[in-house]
Amino acid sequence: MFDNYGPKNKLNRKERVYEKLKNLTKTIDFYKDFDKKIGFEASYIAKELSISRNNVSKELNCLVTEGMAVKIQGKPVLYLDKVCLELKFGITIREPVITQYSDLHKMLIKEVNIKEIKENKDIKSNEELEKNKEKVSNYKKTIFKSIIGSEDSLKSQIKQAKATILYPPNGLHTLLIGPTGVGKTTFAEAMYIYAIEAGKLTKDSPYIIFNCADYAENSQLLLSHLFGHVKGAFTGASSEKKGLVDQADGGILFLDEVHRLSPEGQEMLFSLMDRGSYRRLGESENTRKANILFIAATTEDPKSSILGTFLRRIPVTISLPSLDKRSLKERMELICQFFKNESIKIKAPLKVSKEVLKVLLLYKCPGNIGQLKNDIQLICANAFVEYITEEHEYVYVKLSQLSQRFKEGLFAIEDKRQELSKYFNLNDFESITFNGQSEELENNLNSLLVYENNNTEEDFYDLMLQKAQKFYADGLSVRQIRENIVNQIQYRFNNSSSIEKSEDLRLDKEVLSKIVTPEIVNIIKESFIENKDFCINNIDTKLIYSLALHVETLLERLRTGNLVIYPKSEDNYKNYAQEYYVASLIKSKIEDKFFVKIPNDELAFITMLLHSVNTKKEHGNIQVLVIAHGYGTATNMVEVAKTLLGYECLHALDMPLEEKVEVTLERAINIARKIDKGSGILLLVDMGSLTTFGDIITEKTGIETRTIKMVSTPMVIEAARKAMTSNIGMDMLVDNIESVSSLIGERVKVNTEKISSDNLRLGVKYKNINWKKHIIKILEEALTFLNVQKASEILNQVLEKIAKECNNKIDDSLYIKFLFHCSCMIERVIRNESLPYKKFLTIKISKSKLFNIVKNNFELVEEVFGILIPDSELAYIVEMIDISFNIIEI
Repeated sequence: MFDNYGPKNKLNRKERVYEKLKNLTKTIDFYKDFDKKIGFEASYIAKELSISRNNVSKELNCLVTEGMAVKIQGKPVLYLDKVCLELKFGITIREPVITQYSDLHKMLIKEVNIKEIKENKDIKSNEELEKNKEKVSNYKKTIFKSIIGSEDSLKSQIKQAKATILYPPNGLHTLLIGPTGVGKTTFAEAMYIYAIEAGKLTKDSPYIIFNCADYAENSQLLLSHLFGHVKGAFTGASSEKKGLVDQADGGILFLDEVHRLSPEGQEMLFSLMDRGSYRRLGESENTRKANILFIAATTEDPKSSILGTFLRRIPVTISLPSLDKRSLKERMELICQFFKNESIKIKAPLKVSKEVLKVLLLYKCPGNIGQLKNDIQLICANAFVEYITEEHEYVYVKLSQLSQRFKEGLFAIEDKRQELSKYFNLNDFESITFNGQSEELENNLNSLLVYENNNTEEDFYDLMLQKAQKFYADGLSVRQIRENIVNQIQYRFNNSSSIEKSEDLRLDKEVLSKIVTPEIVNIIKESFIENKDFCINNIDTKLIYSLALHVETLLERLRTGNLVIYPKSEDNYKNYAQEYYVASLIKSKIEDKFFVKIPNDELAFITMLLHSVNTKKEHGNIQVLVIAHGYGTATNMVEVAKTLLGYECLHALDMPLEEKVEVTLERAINIARKIDKGSGILLLVDMGSLTTFGDIITEKTGIETRTIKMVSTPMVIEAARKAMTSNIGMDMLVDNIESVSSLIGERVKVNTEKISSDNLRLGVKYKNINWKKHIIKILEEALTFLNVQKASEILNQVLEKIAKECNNKIDDSLYIKFLFHCSCMIERVIRNESLPYKKFLTIKISKSKLFNIVKNNFELVEEVFGILIPDSELAYIVEMIDISFNIIEI
């Protein structure tokens, strides 16, 4: 090695230093001593060679420069023979200067684990091997499974935590970061329990919690509490005392609010982390040993609040998300869990109204999970007071018990409205009951959550590609991958649950080429190229490979006789001529190339896939155009629907009575051309010549249209809500609207049978009693958290009393307007967003008697919902009733 330095018996100083370093490096048992820092100080080598430290340091640095030695910076600086390391581990060390020891540790750990497994170093018998396998298999059944969000927002954090605990030999020190209340303490405790489950700690291993803020103002007491002290260490230290470090030996020490630890305390801790030794406060000579895994937590930016030297000793940082970064589904799970816990404490069933659940889902909760838990405890405490004083059967939590704090700013998160209706079924029940049982909690959650299958076939193919690449990365064979994909296809067509995929699907062509036969990819490419008239917008690599993957699995299924039947797929596929032609071309080429016969339902499926891709890429949602006679008639209905739903697919065209039909028609044609997104336009019209507009618009523009007659505000709302569904077609939309209620397609009919004088005063009888139910259903899906069923019953009573006092009757128009306006008004008042009304004083004075009647009767609404309705809101109602009843002054 050193021939140029002369014969071995005449080594110069550099050669002597190197030989000593090489021999020392060879003596290290890397597997036994892996939890310790390996390497040698210049002072140690100097002492061994009887050479001055400065000279040894100089020669060692020369060896590092020449690539013969490795230098690990830190306190102290350590050196190792580079060649010995590379030969022993079969690695290449490109940079001989390593800035911190943890970098070297990470570089070597993979090879250490592999070698340890191969040599079976710690397994003395087959029995121990089986125990070890059993232990590993049980890792799946861990405390982390019980954490809400373990398969969603906390998935990567839990994966980090597991790796941290399992890292040999004793785990890695960890820092948990996140704002107050995100669950850092709970997460740290879960890590401790997991360490026991995984066999890294015993059941009696200590878990010590220390909040560094408790002694932040007195660093001496803090250090004494942490490390202990000897007698006389400070004034008042009359005896020796053990610290938390003593208690945590052999386990985990959780340091909460670690940023409040003084610099001196941080330095003492990183000395303990480095050497496994420490001194009690007041000790100068005695050194104590401790083997501790540290988990720290902070709400601050660690780079600015913690010493860099201390931070470098903590190799793992886990960031926990705030509550507003977690899904509403997870938030609902947390809410239900907390209510369940309270029902156990109260020892009585806890009945929670759906309005309360909606408020808790949407209100601003800056204190995160911790505040949510405390708020639910406070709410339950208020409900418990009513329970014991009024002797109810249940502890009933209702909206009126909530303070204004919960309602303020509720609708600052308007975008959550659609997420509510998408994921939760909050309209089919009045309240949900918690009694402390786990099975009951699961049933409650299942009844609250709803899954809609709005994914197109293209979404499903993205999922297939994503799964295929993941299976390959997990080491599955090509046959196993294909079998799994077949199972995915079968699940897709036999299960109505939605399937979620990653937002951004990135293809690895090299991976896919090992799963998909190149000839299949080429056949699909050729089929697209040969049919130039097929105007699909996005014939890209993703579509080609997704189709190829399906064909690959199809061939595998044909070979094994494992066919998949696609329900109803053949019913409509021949309507899509271009897509059908391309699918037929692919089918024919595959059959010729691979000598197989492909069933027609497979042809249908590929046709429908191509159509869905084309439709999704080219078309937007169906647009809804409302046309009605009179000034503002159509506009008013559309504005109401837009206010309730917030959708932009709605458009209005008013036809003044004096305007010629051809003028209105021309305006309708121009609007249609402007608003069409490629999926067609649904016309909602009131009567007469307007019913013929759809056919003329289609003839003039080529835009697909359908027309529904006798438009009403509920119809407009229902049409817009359904039109925003991502995969609904025009025929399905029309069928849904026409079948939703007797109100759709014709006006509500008033019973023409003889009506008693009492009925005339109190209201009207409707021929079809289901009409009211459908109005309520539409409002339930439009409003966010109001109990519309309860509101409609109360509002009906109020309207009947007002009509009776005014000696008047209620027509269908007034009922609809009153129910819609007042339901929205109640929700506005609850969230403290009342409408201003500049003329309300004029109305209050000029219609004083009617105003007082309305105000007095609305006291029932205020009492039931725990609100105070402003006079400005009442003025709107007075004006509505005044116009309908045609009251001059009562």
